[in-house]
Amino acid sequence: MSASLQALERLLAASEAMLAAAQNQNWEQLASRETERRALAESLPDAASARLSIAEQARARQLIEACLHCDARILPLIATRMNELRVVLREARPDT
Repeated sequence: MSASLQALERLLAASEAMLAAAQNQNWEQLASRETERRALAESLPDAASARLSIAEQARARQLIEACLHCDARILPLIATRMNELRVVLREARPDT
């Protein structure tokens, strides 16, 4: 397996860990995994797909789509948490 595909596999593993953390409402773990995933994404070469075979390109596409699917499932969980925090902050605001 090419280094690019290995990096994408690690990126997916981090995305899946982020999703699990969000589902468990472990926001600190989510943030930690997001930092890890960002570093992995930034380490990917810009033209990585140019050096992949057709089969590897298909696998890379699957891995990226799986990462995006995780993101799509994480976003509503984060939005719900943000709304909860807004309510808490509004209630904690001293009367003026």
